[in-house]
Amino acid sequence: MILTGHEDLRIRKTVSAIRDTFTNMLLEMPYEKITVKALCDRAMVNKTTFYRYYPALEDLLTEVQSEYARPYAERTAGLRYPDDIERLIREFLTYSSQQGPLYDAILSSGTYAGIMQRVMDEMGKERDQDWRPPKGWSEETWDIYLAHVNSAQIRIYKKWVDDGRSIPAEDMVNLAIKLICDGARIVQ
Repeated sequence: MILTGHEDLRIRKTVSAIRDTFTNMLLEMPYEKITVKALCDRAMVNKTTFYRYYPALEDLLTEVQSEYARPYAERTAGLRYPDDIERLIREFLTYSSQQGPLYDAILSSGTYAGIMQRVMDEMGKERDQDWRPPKGWSEETWDIYLAHVNSAQIRIYKKWVDDGRSIPAEDMVNLAIKLICDGARIVQ
């Protein structure tokens, strides 16, 4: 349940308790190990209350995924590969660096590969609506191009997170743009 701020205080507290507990559990264990019962026990709400706001645990997960994907999609609306590649890389990595530990865990851990894929699919949905290879590109070449650009961004971000964010985010973003757009030879 996405809160609007107009709900009763008890509803806001209950939904926040459910969401906070779910986030903590995702940071501690794979999604597949989380049960509604365990979530409710930790959040100190009963199952009936949980189901009042979420028909299933999957709906809570979908809400979390959407909350990560929607702002990014809005930031990049109207941008397209390959024309806007530098801006798309900058937006993705900057946006990613501004999220919290759960986002990093989802993007950086193999445990959350399915969740990450759904977040990434949602993030790119707006651009995919008018997906077609640019003039002069075959579908096969375009697919390889997109696979490279998208996976390179994620790999760079994962490495940055795994290294404890050891360089400033802006430096990581600028390096990623150089590597992805210009290749590894020219970076010094």
